[in-house]
Amino acid sequence: MTAAHPSHSPHAKAAYAALRHGGAPAAHARVQLGLSLKVALRLERTFQARKGWDPMRPRFARHDLHVTQVVAEGGFPVLPERPR
Repeated sequence: MTAAHPSHSPHAKAAYAALRHGGAPAAHARVQLGLSLKVALRLERTFQARKGWDPMRPRFARHDLHVTQVVAEGGFPVLPERPR
């Protein structure tokens, strides 16, 4: 792993999660961060085990165009107006 993110650092978990949540495959995140296979597998288990969110939810899921398309197909029958 790079000096900026040693595998025992709390930053290693955050850096790995950021890469994975950004859409990087597990193998790419491992190589980019210079992790051993053992450390990468541990971080992947931690990443997949988080409760209350879907780590692989598409990044476009909150974009206005996506919402418009879903509404046009009958989804999201009621969307609360967000204060601006």
